[in-house]
Amino acid sequence: MILIGRYASPFVRRVGISMTLMGLDFEHRSISALTDGDKIRAHNPMGKVPALILSDGEVLVDSSAILDSLCEMTPGQTLLPASGIERRHVLQQCAIMTNALDKAVNFVYEHMKRPPEKVHQPVVDGLVDQVTAGLVLIEKTLALGNMPGGANMTLGGVTAVVGWRFLAKAMPVAADSERFYLLKAHSQACEATPAFTNCQPEV
Repeated sequence: MILIGRYASPFVRRVGISMTLMGLDFEHRSISALTDGDKIRAHNPMGKVPALILSDGEVLVDSSAILDSLCEMTPGQTLLPASGIERRHVLQQCAIMTNALDKAVNFVYEHMKRPPEKVHQPVVDGLVDQVTAGLVLIEKTLALGNMPGGANMTLGGVTAVVGWRFLAKAMPVAADSERFYLLKAHSQACEATPAFTNCQPEV
């Protein structure tokens, strides 16, 4: 399998880390959607990452859809329960952080792709509020002991850790390390493990 996209994207990185944790063999092609759009569109006409080329040539897009497919195809994987309330909880944890990340990307683009006089502060403030609300929910999950690490890590945990690292760099106005100290500590511990160090974001 071939994973397309840079690990600087938290969406690509959570797929790479999850594949590593599942013991799946894959090639990573670090292609930027910003500077190499034509190469990305050759695999995903919408120009978004990640894209995953399966061994039979089929191309999967969207990190959530990719991970759901990989978990379904990998017997014995423990990142995503097969059914029941445990599965719903993991999927909700993923949804909270991926929604926060979507808003964070909008926040970055608001400043990167608009001239300063075109940045609309109420939009920026709303994005900060939405990301902060997501982090509050993740912090509460950690406080309740519902996001294990180590050998018991789930997709929810992977996504939270990857998301925190991205947010701490891209949106520090929301990612307050003192307020969200449990998430910061959890992320630091997980980032020191091989699956995460092997999928480092590009500079």
